[in-house]
Amino acid sequence: MGTFFRHAASAMRWLLVGAVVAGVAVGACLGVVAVATGPGAYEDGAPWSLVAAPGIDRQTAMDTAVAEVPGSRAVSAELDSERHITVWEVEVVTPDGVEYEVSVDANTGAVVGTAEHD
Repeated sequence: MGTFFRHAASAMRWLLVGAVVAGVAVGACLGVVAVATGPGAYEDGAPWSLVAAPGIDRQTAMDTAVAEVPGSRAVSAELDSERHITVWEVEVVTPDGVEYEVSVDANTGAVVGTAEHD
């Protein structure tokens, strides 16, 4: 009778180990899904909007930034996401050497903000 309980306990132990491993695997998968689709992950199309073609091109954004800071010249422009809005971040420099970053809405072409670099 003791052998029967030993075999039963051994079988139950492996069944318990299998259940724990399966639970951890399922929990990890659910955790990854929760992080990938949770609040703020791709809300309002923030990162995905960077994949789509912007409404205005790079040169138009650079021209808009130069118009925002008179007398400046555009140095660089890159597509980015700012507060769930896809923007062109354009670096401009004035003749005095002062650098500004002008954020231009990539869909509408409107200036979202201008900041002086130190």
